[in-house]
Amino acid sequence: MRGWLLLLLMGLSAAAPASARTLAEIKARDCLIIGTSGTAPPYSSVNAKYQLVGYDIDLGEIIGKSLDVPVCWRRIDFRGLLPALASGQLDLVMSGARIRPKLKQAFLFSEPYSYEETVAITRASDTGVKSMADFKGRTVAVVATSFQEDVAKAQGGYSELLSLPNGPDVFLAMHTGHASVGLVGISAAEHYARMHLDPIRIIRAGALLAPQGIVIGKTSTELKVAIDRLLDQRRANGQYTALYLKHFHKAPPL
Repeated sequence: MRGWLLLLLMGLSAAAPASARTLAEIKARDCLIIGTSGTAPPYSSVNAKYQLVGYDIDLGEIIGKSLDVPVCWRRIDFRGLLPALASGQLDLVMSGARIRPKLKQAFLFSEPYSYEETVAITRASDTGVKSMADFKGRTVAVVATSFQEDVAKAQGGYSELLSLPNGPDVFLAMHTGHASVGLVGISAAEHYARMHLDPIRIIRAGALLAPQGIVIGKTSTELKVAIDRLLDQRRANGQYTALYLKHFHKAPPL
């Protein structure tokens, strides 16, 4: 088991009392504390006014309004979000997190609120990568502790794996030539391409589709029930589809 996850599991019993937030406690505090990276568009990023924007931000504000409590956002590097949740510094993590069996040992997840393909990217001039299996002899960049890092390690074959703090670092490594392949979510790749930055190739052959969810403290079952109910309501009234179209430019999968 990965070292950081083992530490989380070992320390969870000590962290549980701090992270066990009932709805009454959250309302008494008058603040729903949500952690996000702010570096994972279209889920979470910062605009020119240094304001958090994105799918997770809009949905988090909807959750806070539904619970009748203001949202207090906390920006943390992706690799630090889950430790912060486990230690009780956060009530939720909303930053495009994949629902992974290992993580479900330590946390609760909402029902899926998006589905994301993990794809390979290369510079536009590099036509040597045909699928997610073509890593041999290449330097591969991923976000540390991410689902993509799990995929790369399971795939193997690379000459070097660069585990970087955040999504933009993966694209920067591609830009500078420190990596020849990046593993990212399809939404991040498409967002980058729409921004007309360095031309990239998106390789979807062998892409892996995974559900994503809001991460919740292991003992915060009341909060999970409330969030799942809210997601069901928003699907029924069309707000979920409208939000998905706004940020991903496509309808959500069934």
